[in-house]
Amino acid sequence: MSLSLQRQSMKEKAVSPTLKTLTTVGAIAPLLTVAFYVSELLFIPWERFPTSTEEWFALFQRSKLLGLFYLNALDIFSIALLGVMFLALYVTLKQTDESRMMIASFFGLLGVTAFIVPRVLMLSMLQLSDLYVAATSETARARLLAAGETLGALGTPTPQTIGFLFMAIGVFIISLVMLRSQRFNKITAYFGIVASLFTFADQISLIGLPTLATPLMIISGLFWIPWWLLISQGLFQIARREQQESMEI
Repeated sequence: MSLSLQRQSMKEKAVSPTLKTLTTVGAIAPLLTVAFYVSELLFIPWERFPTSTEEWFALFQRSKLLGLFYLNALDIFSIALLGVMFLALYVTLKQTDESRMMIASFFGLLGVTAFIVPRVLMLSMLQLSDLYVAATSETARARLLAAGETLGALGTPTPQTIGFLFMAIGVFIISLVMLRSQRFNKITAYFGIVASLFTFADQISLIGLPTLATPLMIISGLFWIPWWLLISQGLFQIARREQQESMEI
């Protein structure tokens, strides 16, 4: 090992043991994200997605739980948990390159916010649906339909959300920092880089070649899930190592 790598390794070991809780929670977060993501794929029937406000209202009246699944309501929790993961990655990698990790954390947390806001907004569709059914006049129904259409225009969640693009920018920077770090293996960094690049390609294809957007989104997902699992494994290892070092001290 070169002298510079030895100094880098010594520097990275100087992490406060009081951060063990954040590291552990950060390790659990992507596991829960994967669990929520898989549950959405398993429990949502493969039927036509609602395309109008009337169809959204009808879906909620048929099954509120199914409507929440179609709104990706679980993403509110799963993506919010990734915010904790970004914080844990910051404290574990800031010794390698603090300025870049600050930038990466900013984009990561910005992406988390941009991702969940539309889903939070769309939860109001549930109440609008009940009011629409209870309305006794066409004027009241028309007003509720207009409110639902406005809400849908502002908050309808889509797979290729700008929030995921921001998170991909953050992960790309984090992965580059990982390549210089001794705390994570290089495979984790490479998965993060490839997943981010496919997400970038997905976003660009929406402008020029929209027919490629869905295949690229699926391919990027095949890299995001392993990356989340690798991050979880790496953070758990760091948490155990920090606990052992604190006991030795």
